[in-house]
Amino acid sequence: MRIVEKIRQLKESECIVDTLRSIVSENECVQCGKCVFGYEGVTQLQMILTDLTEKKARSTDLAQMQELCKMMSSQSLCETGEEIAQAVLEAADTYRADFEDHIAKKGCRAGVCRKFMTYHILADRCTGCGECMDACEEEAITGKAKFVHIIEQKECIQCGACMEACEEEAIVRAGTVKPRCPKRPVPCKRRDR
Repeated sequence: MRIVEKIRQLKESECIVDTLRSIVSENECVQCGKCVFGYEGVTQLQMILTDLTEKKARSTDLAQMQELCKMMSSQSLCETGEEIAQAVLEAADTYRADFEDHIAKKGCRAGVCRKFMTYHILADRCTGCGECMDACEEEAITGKAKFVHIIEQKECIQCGACMEACEEEAIVRAGTVKPRCPKRPVPCKRRDR
């Protein structure tokens, strides 16, 4: 299936930025080296798309990517380089809002890019057992027994260990829409059974 067709058939549960990153990373131009615009262009695209998915984007990334793809379209020596460039240009036009969300660090609409996800402890489900605190190697969770625990977002590395450890399913992963949670530990409303 051609790259442009893959992009046109993107599902809501898929992230265009992450999908493009995968396509570009696995492309044969990465190892070819026959033409500068194919090899270097794909390498640069890979770096920019990776930065976008890892919350390291710069405000100029989208414009830089589009300019690079225009040059790739006219200067690549093979159809593959041209096809990648056209696919990225079409994706940038069609899914501009998704790219801008990644660049502005608002988040990943599809909830695929892990660096944009945050973990939260729901007050109505937490029993204050401390299992999540024990599972967190970064010590990003604060609290004490019988109190709703709090995840310090600046310390959290989004590993998900806390979510796996919570038998009460009190920990949720969120994208752009965040649940309301207490800012500091508060007594639990729910008690252990």
